[in-house]
Amino acid sequence: MTHWMVEIPRRLYNEIAHLSPGGRRALHDALAALAEDPRPPESRPQPVRGAELRRVATLPAGDNGLTITLLYRVHDPVGDEPGRVEIIFLVAGP
Repeated sequence: MTHWMVEIPRRLYNEIAHLSPGGRRALHDALAALAEDPRPPESRPQPVRGAELRRVATLPAGDNGLTITLLYRVHDPVGDEPGRVEIIFLVAGP
């Protein structure tokens, strides 16, 4: 069982729906990795005061080679509640 819950806001659903099947698979794999450990070495903290924002890129999509960059915020676990990974923004591009 994971100690992290990934939250995707409804405003990003349309962006995800427009990804290619390979792009959605790459995004799924990246989100699954974030649910395991939202602070992997390849993610980079952003210099924002008062919040820990991180950025990570997916592997290139298998069908069109696009990479998806995720900006997210990490909320630590509290008691028995899992921590939260809040997806803030995503950008797909070459």
